[in-house]
Amino acid sequence: MRKERYIATVVFIVLVAALFAPSCANTTTPPSGGPKDTIPPSMVESEPAPNATMVSVVPKKNNIILTFDEFVVLKEPQNNFYLSPPLKKRIQPKIKGKSVVITFEDTLQANTTYSIDFGAGIADNNEGNLFPRMTYAFSTGEHVDSIYTSGTVVDAATMFPKEKITILFHTDPSDSAIFNLLPVAAAKSDKWGYFTVRNIKPGAYRVFAIEDLNNNNKYDPAEETVAFLDTLFVANSVMRADRPELITYEEKDTAGIMSRPSAIHLSLFKEMATQQFIKENKRLSKRSAYIKFNAPYVKIDTLLIEGIPDDKVIREFNVMEDSLSLWFNIQEEIKDTLNFRIKYHKTNDSLKTLVPTWEEFKMMPYTKKFEKNRYGKNVEKIDTVARYKVTASGETIEQDGITIEFDYPLLKAPLDTIQYYHITAKQQIQPEKFTITQDTANIRKYHLKQEGEFMAGYEYVFKIPHRVFYDINGLPCDSLVSKIKLPSDDKLSTLVLDMTGVDGHYIVELISEKRDKILRSFRVDSDCKLTFPYLRKNKYSIRITEDKNNNGILDTGSVLEKRQPEKVLLYKFLNTSTDKDYLIDIPERMEIEQTIDIGKIFK
Repeated sequence: MRKERYIATVVFIVLVAALFAPSCANTTTPPSGGPKDTIPPSMVESEPAPNATMVSVVPKKNNIILTFDEFVVLKEPQNNFYLSPPLKKRIQPKIKGKSVVITFEDTLQANTTYSIDFGAGIADNNEGNLFPRMTYAFSTGEHVDSIYTSGTVVDAATMFPKEKITILFHTDPSDSAIFNLLPVAAAKSDKWGYFTVRNIKPGAYRVFAIEDLNNNNKYDPAEETVAFLDTLFVANSVMRADRPELITYEEKDTAGIMSRPSAIHLSLFKEMATQQFIKENKRLSKRSAYIKFNAPYVKIDTLLIEGIPDDKVIREFNVMEDSLSLWFNIQEEIKDTLNFRIKYHKTNDSLKTLVPTWEEFKMMPYTKKFEKNRYGKNVEKIDTVARYKVTASGETIEQDGITIEFDYPLLKAPLDTIQYYHITAKQQIQPEKFTITQDTANIRKYHLKQEGEFMAGYEYVFKIPHRVFYDINGLPCDSLVSKIKLPSDDKLSTLVLDMTGVDGHYIVELISEKRDKILRSFRVDSDCKLTFPYLRKNKYSIRITEDKNNNGILDTGSVLEKRQPEKVLLYKFLNTSTDKDYLIDIPERMEIEQTIDIGKIFK
């Protein structure tokens, strides 16, 4: 008995020792599952076969089955899967085993070739490797149409490529087709703004592009942007496997992607609204309000505000004349709620014409601003001084001068009290001659421009005295001293543009590499030289807008009037040190001169 107990004890000790003994293996590393799967799924079978003819489809049945060599998942199928020509109801893809099953909700047209672009909508189940972009075609008739074309779509203002834009091909010549009919062929643009319309019949087409926000494949002008070709496009290129437009490129193959030919170039714009009505009205403060109209260039016959004499109302339209700012130049107490009566030219719903119409509405009290006092209690924030903002930069003062913008129009504006002088390197003070003018588009803004030449190393001082300007609230301004110096960094460079062939009005802008900032802007109407000084080592672009009506803004187009938006181009630099022709690489300590023949690039 004692011997058996001894043996049991020894066995127990051995087992415990084995359990806690160090292992020869690295126990801190989990078991390896082998190399990561980087191979995308492959389609091994389809029913019907690609490019099949006489395909019969019964709505709401399992119509197309694509089988893969592994389990796959769908990625945003309603955004990625796209049928051309589209139907009223979208196709419904779903997963069944290793297959993608596509169900049609609508009856297909007879003798029609259909193609399904999968986009980036299929990936393997484990690692998310995307199935290469592919288009699957079939026909309900005796043959598969084999004509194709390609193109690019960009934003008309920024020239950036636009992704997920719907390209529409119509054979109906009527102006209403884009609004009311489904297209005979369609495609979606990729992240480079590139699209390919496949499997179409040879012939002439009207071509449009829309930002199809409601996915109905029709143009809704109230919400969506649009682009169109001025003339009919004749499609006659035959699909072949070696065509670069039809090849699937890996995303990292930038050279191949950017070299794809484009037969169609489209510029997206937002149409101006044509139906006129009051869209919004709002009280901004006790003495300010605005009225927002739906369409530009509103015509107002009469505007009456109860309790405020007409000669005490300061009015200012924005550039497009679709927003009217109002200030009440009255020192008496103003009611919290204001009653308005306005007679303006409003769109008649039945006649679709502008008709002088009276409307009445109330503007409710403005939203008061609150702040905590020293006791932590919320109290109304009340201004005690006239607020204003001064914009001045050493890099742009030579061109733009100094800008002063008040929150409210001024009752008292003694501009001659403003002081402006320079301080030399030896601390000598000398007054500068200058002009100061009120902005023509903003009555609250003033521009100061120096008359003489700016000197490097000098400090320029701008002073607004205390309590000399009074706004319509009766509040005086605080004093301000602003000091500006020209940049003195010897690493800065200068770009000079010699503008030739100027035969109209243009806006020339120096913009950042990402096109998100306008660094300098000039309006040009004759041959001249434009200087862009104080540039840091970086990449820049030159954007040129054809400002046909010389209003300083980009005017939009109209589909029904067959009018394109004003043309915007990025200047294509040659012999630059960058592989992107639309960028110029500015090094340090250089003065670069470039000739731009505007007449040539806008011909």
